[in-house]
Amino acid sequence: MQVVINERYGKFGYDTDLKVMFHHWKGFLLLEEVKNVAEKTNALMKELGLVTVIADHNEMELFSDEVSAYISSIWIPEQEAAGVENIFVVLSEEAFAKFAAEEMHEAAKEKSIIDIQHFGNINNAIEAAKAYNARH
Repeated sequence: MQVVINERYGKFGYDTDLKVMFHHWKGFLLLEEVKNVAEKTNALMKELGLVTVIADHNEMELFSDEVSAYISSIWIPEQEAAGVENIFVVLSEEAFAKFAAEEMHEAAKEKSIIDIQHFGNINNAIEAAKAYNARH
């Protein structure tokens, strides 16, 4: 994986062979941190032809309603415009964070045709990306 951001709030990078942008979120997310990741990774996804985002939420804590609204209403539609076709989310085992992510993704599905799927671990999400690439 080529790392493009490595900060307190996560590690973000890409794999051109898998056509995947990886988002490994950590801790409580602030809106400015999320916007920083969005701006940097959206441009790379479009430039590199990446079609899948694998978002690992295992180390993420609950996020604010403001962050949720930004992701579902602005960022995910922008990812679609950049050519993203799938968002594979490794859900947190923490109940409140898991519920918040599921709720946010339901809202996002109303604004985007990106296929959003949830997984229990990173390996299953990577296998889903490989399977998707094999079909397309």
